[in-house]
Amino acid sequence: MPSASRSEAEIFADLEQLCCASGYIHVFAALVVQNTFVRFAEGIKGEDFYETFDKDHLIRTELSTLLGLMIKQAIDFTIPTQEQISQLGSQTLELLEELHRSLAGPLKAAMRSDARDEGADAVLGSGAFLREPIFYTGESAYASQYRDLAPLKYSADEQWVNTNRGFTIDQAAVVGRAILALEQTRIGDLYNSLRSGLPDDFTFLPGFTFTPQELLEGSSENEQTIINVLNSFSISNGENNKAFGALNDFNLANAQPIVRTNQGTYILFQAYSFYETLYESPFYWMFQDDSYRDTAATHRGDFTEDFSAKCLARVFGEKHTYRNVIIEEGSTTTAGEIDNLVLFGNRAIVVQVKSKRLTVAARRGNDGAIRSDFAASISDSYEQALNCANHLLHRDKKVIDRDGSRISIPKLKKVYLLCLVSDHYPAISFQVGQFLKPVVSGKIPSPLVTDVFTLDVMTEMLASPLQLLSYIDRRTGYSDRVFAGHELTVLGYHLTSNLWLSPDTDWLHLQDDVASSLDAAMAVRRDGVPGDRTPHGILTIMRGSAYAKLVSELDNDPRGELVDLGFMLLKMGSESATQLSQGLEYLTRQTREIKGHHNCTMGSGGDTGLTIHCNYPRSAEDPGRLERHVLAKKYQMKAPSWFGIGVDAFDGSLLFGYNAEFEWEKNDELEEATRTLSRDSGIKFVDGKPRKRKVGRNDPCPCGSGKKYKKCHLIL
Repeated sequence: MPSASRSEAEIFADLEQLCCASGYIHVFAALVVQNTFVRFAEGIKGEDFYETFDKDHLIRTELSTLLGLMIKQAIDFTIPTQEQISQLGSQTLELLEELHRSLAGPLKAAMRSDARDEGADAVLGSGAFLREPIFYTGESAYASQYRDLAPLKYSADEQWVNTNRGFTIDQAAVVGRAILALEQTRIGDLYNSLRSGLPDDFTFLPGFTFTPQELLEGSSENEQTIINVLNSFSISNGENNKAFGALNDFNLANAQPIVRTNQGTYILFQAYSFYETLYESPFYWMFQDDSYRDTAATHRGDFTEDFSAKCLARVFGEKHTYRNVIIEEGSTTTAGEIDNLVLFGNRAIVVQVKSKRLTVAARRGNDGAIRSDFAASISDSYEQALNCANHLLHRDKKVIDRDGSRISIPKLKKVYLLCLVSDHYPAISFQVGQFLKPVVSGKIPSPLVTDVFTLDVMTEMLASPLQLLSYIDRRTGYSDRVFAGHELTVLGYHLTSNLWLSPDTDWLHLQDDVASSLDAAMAVRRDGVPGDRTPHGILTIMRGSAYAKLVSELDNDPRGELVDLGFMLLKMGSESATQLSQGLEYLTRQTREIKGHHNCTMGSGGDTGLTIHCNYPRSAEDPGRLERHVLAKKYQMKAPSWFGIGVDAFDGSLLFGYNAEFEWEKNDELEEATRTLSRDSGIKFVDGKPRKRKVGRNDPCPCGSGKKYKKCHLIL
């Protein structure tokens, strides 16, 4: 095994020599099959992706590196023996592991005590350290997103692309689908052929090889269009990739991932690479045209703003989503510009987008380039968003939408900052932690910095205002305590486990595999793969319950107090949500059967609680009665906030609501009002019926907070 102390250049040179060995392309084909295909039975599940998170699993950037080295010389297609394929494959894995250890060296140095004494933060923010997470970070987008968003991104450039390349981006995406479908079938057939044994001349390469004619049926495009697409994204065997002399140099295999052979066939090993370059490369084609360069840049920025607005509008609706907002100071001065603004209840989302990629110099570890790229793509975006958020909170300026109409800004409780980039930005989460120093307050939490692909998935999975706002509220509130390689990992965890941290939790580190159920759901939704469209968790566990019905009714109600109530309900664990459902059902049933006034109360960790009223017959006095009860209960529990709702006795629908939120102060009138108010917090519903039980001081509090009763809802 190679020595761990060798330089990166030495390891890279050995890897290049190995990739140019006779017949290596067959080794590479086997590695691609082993590391990029997800096998499943009748329906895809999260666990089917577990293998892709194994520490020995090769990621796409590693495979693209191997392909880039392989095409530096003419490819020798001689088929090795199975023993040779196995040996060359093992040597490849050893060299890639050695390369990873070499890149991770600065991390180990930073973790040593002497490095900490000399300033580990400086080491962690250095280009030498960041090269490792930049290269090994997870992908920003699903392949389906690149495929589906590329035609949208270049819709305004369709004429230029068609005139200069002989196809449209939409046609190229169709060709990509045909290639993938053909390869999936062929790889499956090759797998099935192995049931009778492994021939010595077996190779997976035919599974990745095709002719333009073989794509005619699957793509519905004419042969010339298909050839134009393939030639635009391919490199002929015998061309070279000489510029690829080190790991982070420009690799032609990323821009032209298809190999064109001298026999008129084409080879594509990773459909993901094709879709990614379909999304990214056309801009650089147009950028070479001096007469079209500025137009292409304008269209690129427009796409990012328009697409992010569409994502938000499909959740909040057009009436709550504003584009190209101007904050005016006087009649001639602009105090701020917001790319997209969401106003919902007492919450706002300020969105700033940038079309800026990580440059080659930054990928190579150039400290200045890394910081310069970060400033242009993230820091500037954050400063703009923060400035605009403060104006919205103060309501001290005139706010105008893109049509020139004035936007009425409500009194906002919180403004969330969403800073987006339009392209894959490796290790963006880690760089934010190192370089961005946000100004955090109770009304403006830390920004959520991510890409348009993550926003697309967030608004796909959390497709209701409350669900999305609640997630953003928690994610930005936990920014210094939740750590993951990518935002999709955090979202995946939330969907299955309901992201919530107690004040006693210092930090939560999430591994990539917690998003496997999300990966499966997106494959079902975007690729038509059989399986469940929604991960089992927060969106499914209470489906059909009284709790879910209440949340649904709150979901599209923009009144601020009800948004806050929705946040409180969505933070509940499944046991508390079940108790609330049973309480609602019991309360309405009792009211129907006995009539009169009925109520029940639930606490939530000592910080807030919910009182529910149900009256029959209904009266105009009911809202006032609820308000008095809420104020009394809040006072009794010494909680900073308390909610109250009135529900219909017959269908449980929401009738009215009230929220009291202010610091507790001694009040003689409320002292008298609470003197006879029940102090029992020990009611639990069993089989839909209330059961009172005595709760000891050191028992877990019945509210489900996880705290001891004496430190939560015990009234002394």
